[in-house]
Amino acid sequence: MKIKSSGLAPWSTLLVAGSAQFLVLLESTIITVAIPPLGAALGDGGWLAWVLSGYLLAFGALLLPGGVWADRTGRRRVFLAGLGAFAITSALCAIAPTIEALVAARVLQGASAGVLAASALGIVLTRYTEPRERAVALTVWSALGVIGAVVGSLIAGPLILFSGWPGVFWINVVAAAGLVPLALRVIPSSVAATGTLRVWPALVASAGTAAILAGLSITGRAGSGGIALAVVGAVLVVGVVLMQSRAASPILPVRLFRLPSYRIAASGLFLGNGLMIATMFASSRHLQDHHALSAATASLAVLPMALAALVIAFLADPLISRLTEAVVLRAAALSLVAGAGLLWAVSLVDAPWGWLIPGGVLIGAGLPASFVILNRRAFAQVDPVEAGAASGFTTMLTTIGGAVCVAVAALAAGLGGQAGAYGVLLVSSLVIAALSAVRGSAGSGSRRRPR
Repeated sequence: MKIKSSGLAPWSTLLVAGSAQFLVLLESTIITVAIPPLGAALGDGGWLAWVLSGYLLAFGALLLPGGVWADRTGRRRVFLAGLGAFAITSALCAIAPTIEALVAARVLQGASAGVLAASALGIVLTRYTEPRERAVALTVWSALGVIGAVVGSLIAGPLILFSGWPGVFWINVVAAAGLVPLALRVIPSSVAATGTLRVWPALVASAGTAAILAGLSITGRAGSGGIALAVVGAVLVVGVVLMQSRAASPILPVRLFRLPSYRIAASGLFLGNGLMIATMFASSRHLQDHHALSAATASLAVLPMALAALVIAFLADPLISRLTEAVVLRAAALSLVAGAGLLWAVSLVDAPWGWLIPGGVLIGAGLPASFVILNRRAFAQVDPVEAGAASGFTTMLTTIGGAVCVAVAALAAGLGGQAGAYGVLLVSSLVIAALSAVRGSAGSGSRRRPR
């Protein structure tokens, strides 16, 4: 990765905002390893699955309002508020006495994470506007997000071993306490945008999205009730999207989908994030439930995947400069297909758990490069004035991808065992590969902004 010779000072804002993104993505996967110990300590009571899905649902629900609030009331102010709330709700998770209390705290934690993530990306997009700087900034941003998600599963085992399941939440409190003074020092104040603060379309869209995901998650238990809830959610989302597509000053920048490059990139981010989180979820459950590994050993099993993601994250920018975006994206997509295919094949023959490691390595290698390029293409034409709303919208799509893929993978596992869950990963990777092969998906497409 090429950083200007003037040193790290110009990149301090990126490092602080990117660290917040790291924490948010870490928390989306660190819990996958902790769920079995959580169930043993607090019981299930029908709520255990919501320890994961509740966070993702609330995360997606607050991304859009968070982006709007950041644009309208000041990005640094909202960033600090989101970071403080994230620390407080993490502490509430750590001290939760019952599974119901933990789920409630996780929902609040996810809401604060949504506000934090949206404001952090808005800060990055408005701080780095020169094309080369923005490309480097989004490379680092994407890498930190992917590494955070992978490292979440890696460090969960040792934390649980030495401090019990609350350790996966206390780590956020410590990290946030260190980030607050740095944020006050390096993140510039921003002038609030003028205009009326109208967030109801975002809130309705978020509620509809939550209903869709909740319906998917309970379909196995509630049958037609879950399907009905998902249909109601879909009606809400479609209605708001149609209204916003005709609005003069929409909160949901759905007009971005008129750009083929954005449409393809956003679809890839949706599936890529889903593949990442669902891989962590499925692998952790497979290792602990089927192969009876401890949480610490399960964490060590994903170490090669984390190392592969780390190496490729740092090599992504020079590889893109040397080989072009199109070549690197297609190679990354093929790596994802190979990795998901190997996991699926291993589950079919019930091979020893060690055979899962190569599949994880291939997925870990493919994710950072994919995210780097897709994020570049998605935000290449975003106007800084609407950076918060656009970042919230796009990050909401990627978060929904994670929640949807986890819900579908869990449903598929219930119907077809572990092979069903890995089959969902394989299908997602194949679609990403197809998108990477579409001509005109690169930034060389139309340069006109959607009107």
